[in-house]
Amino acid sequence: MARQKEFDRAEVLENAMRAFWRRGYEATSVQDLVEATGINRGSMYDTFGDKRGLFQAAVQHYISSVSTERLKKVSEAEHPVTGIRAYFEGLVEFSVGDGRELGCLITNSVVELAPHDAVIGETLRKSFARVEDTFYRALLRAQQAGELVAGQDIRALARFLTATTNGLRVLARADADVATLRDVVDSAMSVLEDRKPDLPAAAE
Repeated sequence: MARQKEFDRAEVLENAMRAFWRRGYEATSVQDLVEATGINRGSMYDTFGDKRGLFQAAVQHYISSVSTERLKKVSEAEHPVTGIRAYFEGLVEFSVGDGRELGCLITNSVVELAPHDAVIGETLRKSFARVEDTFYRALLRAQQAGELVAGQDIRALARFLTATTNGLRVLARADADVATLRDVVDSAMSVLEDRKPDLPAAAE
């Protein structure tokens, strides 16, 4: 009977994710990963194939944990536009705190790897598409609830919000202060809030 691997896969992926997130793919050595995860090279290669395989698994872990948790603010909000603002405010709070030096693992990796690694690039692009679709569904709900004027191009608005998300993370890594990041959020939200339908005046 084959011997079971004596490590927690989720814990290994969490630690590998943080190593890649902090240093980037190329700057993270196999030895860095051994030290970060606590597993030996043999177990790493046996389980994930190689450094690239571990990176892909770590990216999927990031998407299913970090990204999913943040996007809940958008997908589960009773009022979609309010949920979108809460998402951006949470992003600013993280980006000027622990996330200042980290940025976004997906955004960082797109810049570093997508131009010359088609497989990883496709995985990263799908993550962007997932964020866009979350915004799209929220905006559709907002439109159906009367929070946005009918006939808006909500797919274009979803793409704009996705670009704003990535821009905020890059600005934060460039040491933008919290006031600058909040200005970006306020400007982005004004695009939505200015599109709210005019309510009829109350009867006197």
